[in-house]
Amino acid sequence: MHPPASSPGKEMVDYICHYLTHVRERRVSPDVQPGYMRGLLPDGAPVEPDSWESIFKDIERIIMPGASSPACTELEMNVMDWLAQMMGLPEMFLHYHPDSRGGGILQSTVSESTLIALLAARKNKILEMKVSQPDIDDSTLNSHLIAYASDQAHSSVEKAGLISLVKMRFLPVDEDFSLRGETLRKAIEEDRSRGLVPIFVSILNKTADLQILPQSIFCTFLPILYKIPS
Repeated sequence: MHPPASSPGKEMVDYICHYLTHVRERRVSPDVQPGYMRGLLPDGAPVEPDSWESIFKDIERIIMPGASSPACTELEMNVMDWLAQMMGLPEMFLHYHPDSRGGGILQSTVSESTLIALLAARKNKILEMKVSQPDIDDSTLNSHLIAYASDQAHSSVEKAGLISLVKMRFLPVDEDFSLRGETLRKAIEEDRSRGLVPIFVSILNKTADLQILPQSIFCTFLPILYKIPS
């Protein structure tokens, strides 16, 4: 079944066909600089949806000038900043901010996202520990690391711990299925007394069966506020 002649799908297919047919008329390399898209998009996610006509025009006006690949990354960085702002994350989590320590990225699956986040935390802590313990090999340092999640966490969290060889401790939730800050704090203090090094906290906001209010979202930033030493 073919889409209607005036449908957005048909219009996009025609655009792609025209692009491939006339690609010789376009630049080989992009005529834009890193960060070019920042000034072409709103500072935050739109409250009202844009019309298809507006979106279609933006493909040529905003995306295609950097079509050799920068546009994909630029759009991702802007959209992830929108998401961080909507979630109320600290500005250090934004790509475009003077205090930025790195922003969000898009991944293909939940498992991939969880694993990469844990691997990044592991690598960052091992590099930090190597400064004071340069003669200790990475595998030994890795054996001291520990991560946390609620006992309601997705199976991808446990799998990430298994793949990264990082100990994973699952903590009990309260009657509202929320991981409380005090529970996490006690676990951290207990593990530190055992010589372990906390590096990662996975926070559950919802599952397939439960809609969890983000009342304990502050747990995400507890390690930052708590200033956990090595």
